[in-house]
Amino acid sequence: MDEVSSKAFFLVGPTASGKSAVCQYIAEQTGRMILSADSMNLYRGMDIGTAKPTPAERERVEYAGIDLAEPTEKFSVAAYLEAVKPVLKSGRDLIVTGGTGLYVKCLTEGFDDVPPENEALRAELETLSFHLLEKRARRDAPALYEELTTDDRQNPRRLIRILEKAAAGATEPNGQDGGPGNGRWNSHPRPTIVGLRMEREEQLRRIEQRVESMYAAGLLDEALELMGRNLSATARQAIGYAEAFEVLDHKISLDEARQRTVVRTRQLAKRQMTWFRNQLQVEWIDTAQFPSNEALAEAVVCEWDRLGPTPLVFN
Repeated sequence: MDEVSSKAFFLVGPTASGKSAVCQYIAEQTGRMILSADSMNLYRGMDIGTAKPTPAERERVEYAGIDLAEPTEKFSVAAYLEAVKPVLKSGRDLIVTGGTGLYVKCLTEGFDDVPPENEALRAELETLSFHLLEKRARRDAPALYEELTTDDRQNPRRLIRILEKAAAGATEPNGQDGGPGNGRWNSHPRPTIVGLRMEREEQLRRIEQRVESMYAAGLLDEALELMGRNLSATARQAIGYAEAFEVLDHKISLDEARQRTVVRTRQLAKRQMTWFRNQLQVEWIDTAQFPSNEALAEAVVCEWDRLGPTPLVFN
């Protein structure tokens, strides 16, 4: 891994914490580019359900790390790092934000052991029934399986991911969203970055509001355009889209889809916070202390000024 002169200001936090709006505001004021560290924003055509920046926002701020792949493609953390490398090497004044902790960790600490995609294993696992996947996960990846939430244990994509991790040599649950466990992080010191957090009640309110907004903005229409494509397992099971597909297939009602999406989003937020606490060193800002997005943005900038930019680490 090489550490170059490129640096960035990081803002992390769970989904619906308001980090995207804060970074948008700061970038508009400063002219900085925003690099997305979100494993779902990279899929083209999946805009509404991933809360991707709107066309209007992208007219005002330059973004990188989004629309990197078709939703039919398999996309790993190694592919993400390769795709954003030109931006990292550019020396641009960057803001990095997103909820995928593994991306942030790789950008700030580097990683020497990102295992290659095992296409043969993935193809084999995708042919198995849910029952066989569950049985195999219990047998081959017991520690990883035990760390899954109840909802994730019912998600074939999650079972496939932990089996892939186990096949790559992982035995402990220290990866996220398909990232490797038991990998070899390099010797770079862990930097302190800034994060947003909120009270549980406020988080639930924001998540419910986000889900309502997604459906009002046309999530079902977007899902309908995707349904006829040979989507990757990740895209098929994406929060919001999996439920929308079931509505379009007349398997569940719209209200049930909204409720399931809220529950899955809350579970995601919980997993994200667990990752941030265990895998990153974060200086937390409590959003409840600030009456407006502008005031919150000012607090974030003050912390950035105090801590200084974080060096980026990459091959």
